[in-house]
Amino acid sequence: MLRAGREQRETARSAISELRSLIAIAEQEEPALAQAAHLNVAVTVAVVDSGGNLQTLARMDGATFWATNVATHKAVTAAGLGVPTVAFGKFAAQDPVLLATMATQPGSALLPGGIPITVGGAIAGAIGVAGRTKGEDQPIAEAGAAAAAASD
Repeated sequence: MLRAGREQRETARSAISELRSLIAIAEQEEPALAQAAHLNVAVTVAVVDSGGNLQTLARMDGATFWATNVATHKAVTAAGLGVPTVAFGKFAAQDPVLLATMATQPGSALLPGGIPITVGGAIAGAIGVAGRTKGEDQPIAEAGAAAAAASD
Protein backbone atom coordinates (compact mmCIF):
# COMPACT_ATOMS: atom_id res chain seq x y z
CA MET A 1 0.00 0.00 0.00
CA LEU A 2 2.80 2.44 0.87
CA ARG A 3 4.54 1.60 -2.40
CA ALA A 4 1.43 2.43 -4.43
CA GLY A 5 1.07 5.77 -2.63
CA ARG A 6 4.73 6.62 -3.30
CA GLU A 7 4.35 5.76 -6.99
CA GLN A 8 1.22 7.90 -7.24
CA ARG A 9 3.05 10.87 -5.67
CA GLU A 10 5.96 10.43 -8.10
CA THR A 11 3.52 10.27 -11.02
CA ALA A 12 1.79 13.42 -9.78
CA ARG A 13 5.14 15.22 -9.37
CA SER A 14 6.12 14.20 -12.87
CA ALA A 15 2.80 15.42 -14.28
CA ILE A 16 3.16 18.75 -12.46
CA SER A 17 6.71 19.16 -13.76
CA GLU A 18 5.56 18.42 -17.31
CA LEU A 19 2.68 20.89 -16.94
CA ARG A 20 5.10 23.60 -15.77
CA SER A 21 7.28 22.91 -18.82
CA LEU A 22 4.27 23.20 -21.13
CA ILE A 23 3.23 26.49 -19.53
CA ALA A 24 6.79 27.82 -19.89
CA ILE A 25 6.94 26.99 -23.59
CA ALA A 26 3.44 28.29 -24.26
CA GLU A 27 4.39 31.65 -22.76
CA GLN A 28 7.13 32.12 -25.37
CA GLU A 29 4.73 33.47 -27.97
CA GLU A 30 4.61 36.83 -26.12
CA PRO A 31 8.29 37.84 -26.63
CA ALA A 32 8.05 36.71 -30.25
CA LEU A 33 4.94 38.82 -30.82
CA ALA A 34 6.65 41.79 -29.19
CA GLN A 35 9.63 41.39 -31.55
CA ALA A 36 7.27 41.19 -34.53
CA ALA A 37 5.54 44.38 -33.42
CA HIS A 38 8.96 46.03 -33.01
CA LEU A 39 9.85 45.03 -36.58
CA ASN A 40 6.39 46.19 -37.71
CA VAL A 41 5.51 42.86 -39.33
CA ALA A 42 2.41 40.68 -39.00
CA VAL A 43 3.17 37.01 -38.34
CA THR A 44 1.73 33.86 -36.85
CA VAL A 45 3.52 32.26 -33.90
CA ALA A 46 3.01 28.59 -33.05
CA VAL A 47 4.39 26.77 -30.01
CA VAL A 48 4.38 22.97 -29.83
CA ASP A 49 5.41 20.52 -27.13
CA SER A 50 8.17 17.92 -27.57
CA GLY A 51 5.73 15.62 -29.37
CA GLY A 52 4.82 18.28 -31.93
CA ASN A 53 1.38 18.91 -30.42
CA LEU A 54 0.20 22.49 -30.79
CA GLN A 55 0.11 24.24 -27.41
CA THR A 56 -0.57 27.81 -28.46
CA LEU A 57 -1.05 29.78 -31.64
CA ALA A 58 -1.23 33.53 -32.14
CA ARG A 59 -2.03 35.14 -35.49
CA MET A 60 -1.47 38.87 -35.63
CA ASP A 61 -3.87 41.13 -37.46
CA GLY A 62 -2.70 41.31 -41.06
CA ALA A 63 -0.94 37.93 -41.05
CA THR A 64 -2.00 35.76 -43.96
CA PHE A 65 -4.12 32.68 -43.35
CA TRP A 66 -1.47 30.31 -44.74
CA ALA A 67 1.02 31.45 -42.08
CA THR A 68 -0.90 29.41 -39.49
CA ASN A 69 0.06 26.08 -41.09
CA VAL A 70 3.58 27.17 -41.99
CA ALA A 71 4.35 28.39 -38.45
CA THR A 72 3.04 25.13 -37.00
CA HIS A 73 5.07 23.07 -39.49
CA LYS A 74 8.23 25.00 -38.61
CA ALA A 75 7.66 24.39 -34.89
CA VAL A 76 6.92 20.69 -35.41
CA THR A 77 10.04 20.27 -37.55
CA ALA A 78 12.27 22.02 -35.00
CA ALA A 79 10.84 19.97 -32.13
CA GLY A 80 11.17 16.70 -34.04
CA LEU A 81 14.70 17.29 -35.32
CA GLY A 82 15.96 19.13 -32.26
CA VAL A 83 17.67 21.82 -34.35
CA PRO A 84 16.57 25.14 -35.82
CA THR A 85 14.89 24.76 -39.19
CA VAL A 86 17.30 27.23 -40.78
CA ALA A 87 20.29 25.06 -39.75
CA PHE A 88 18.70 21.84 -40.95
CA GLY A 89 17.59 23.51 -44.18
CA LYS A 90 21.19 24.52 -44.93
CA PHE A 91 22.39 21.01 -44.08
CA ALA A 92 19.72 19.36 -46.25
CA ALA A 93 20.51 21.68 -49.15
CA GLN A 94 23.89 19.94 -49.46
CA ASP A 95 22.24 16.56 -50.04
CA PRO A 96 19.64 16.54 -52.86
CA VAL A 97 18.17 13.20 -51.74
CA LEU A 98 17.71 14.38 -48.15
CA LEU A 99 16.30 17.71 -49.33
CA ALA A 100 13.81 15.98 -51.65
CA THR A 101 12.81 13.54 -48.91
CA MET A 102 12.23 16.26 -46.33
CA ALA A 103 10.43 18.50 -48.83
CA THR A 104 7.85 15.78 -49.45
CA GLN A 105 7.15 15.04 -45.78
CA PRO A 106 3.73 16.35 -44.75
CA GLY A 107 3.95 18.80 -41.89
CA SER A 108 7.65 19.58 -42.21
CA ALA A 109 9.26 22.90 -43.09
CA LEU A 110 12.91 23.69 -43.76
CA LEU A 111 12.41 27.44 -43.87
CA PRO A 112 13.93 29.80 -41.28
CA GLY A 113 11.74 30.48 -38.24
CA GLY A 114 11.54 27.19 -36.31
CA ILE A 115 13.61 26.88 -33.12
CA PRO A 116 13.60 24.17 -30.44
CA ILE A 117 12.90 25.21 -26.85
CA THR A 118 14.85 23.45 -24.13
CA VAL A 119 13.90 23.21 -20.47
CA GLY A 120 16.37 21.66 -18.08
CA GLY A 121 18.63 20.63 -20.96
CA ALA A 122 15.92 18.62 -22.75
CA ILE A 123 13.79 19.59 -25.74
CA ALA A 124 10.44 20.67 -24.31
CA GLY A 125 9.00 21.87 -27.60
CA ALA A 126 9.61 24.47 -30.26
CA ILE A 127 8.47 27.81 -31.57
CA GLY A 128 7.61 28.47 -35.20
CA VAL A 129 7.08 31.85 -36.85
CA ALA A 130 5.70 32.51 -40.33
CA GLY A 131 4.34 35.36 -42.31
CA ARG A 132 7.24 37.26 -43.80
CA THR A 133 9.51 36.58 -46.75
CA LYS A 134 12.47 38.87 -46.09
CA GLY A 135 14.06 36.96 -43.21
CA GLU A 136 12.07 38.43 -40.33
CA ASP A 137 10.70 35.06 -39.17
CA GLN A 138 14.04 33.86 -37.82
CA PRO A 139 14.82 36.78 -35.45
CA ILE A 140 11.23 36.77 -34.22
CA ALA A 141 11.49 33.04 -33.38
CA GLU A 142 14.88 33.68 -31.77
CA ALA A 143 13.26 36.24 -29.46
CA GLY A 144 10.77 33.63 -28.26
CA ALA A 145 13.44 30.95 -27.85
CA ALA A 146 15.74 33.38 -25.99
CA ALA A 147 12.94 34.13 -23.54
CA ALA A 148 12.55 30.39 -22.93
CA ALA A 149 16.29 30.02 -22.32
CA ALA A 150 16.22 32.94 -19.87
CA SER A 151 13.41 31.36 -17.88
CA ASP A 152 15.12 27.94 -17.75
